[in-house]
Amino acid sequence: MQQRSGALVGALLLALAIALGPGGALACSMLNNDNAEQRGALLADPASVKKMPDISMQDAVAECNRSFVIQPDYLAELNETGSFPDETDRIPLCFIRCYLQTLGILTEEEKVNKDVALALNWASSSETVDECLDEMTGSPCEKAYYLTRCVMTRALVDGKSKNNKRK
Repeated sequence: MQQRSGALVGALLLALAIALGPGGALACSMLNNDNAEQRGALLADPASVKKMPDISMQDAVAECNRSFVIQPDYLAELNETGSFPDETDRIPLCFIRCYLQTLGILTEEEKVNKDVALALNWASSSETVDECLDEMTGSPCEKAYYLTRCVMTRALVDGKSKNNKRK
């Protein structure tokens, strides 16, 4: 799982580096069935959204970087720790929202297109998406970032536990 999400962020870093030219991770809330209806409201209806993006990840980074300039070290921090170094800086948070919307992972209505998230290997499992929906609070940019932070943190934690079992 770490390889999948890490590969996506790695691709994001590479695409950002091309587009630009020459703290520890926070935990996600655990699945709480009391919020199942609320989480369901955050998922896009698969019949009403596009299945796959018409844009490459590299082009999505370049497009969003025009409006929300983000430095490669911010994405590197996200890849390494699951979070940005300064979570109060709105520009990187809005970059993430733009990126997710451009790829079709997040709809214009701020709903998550789980099918696209899984097809692009942005999230490793349907359960990860479902459980991370609880993190979508605050402004639209914060919602996108908190969702991403949860998905990345889960990938990092799961990857570390798998690495420990191999030793």
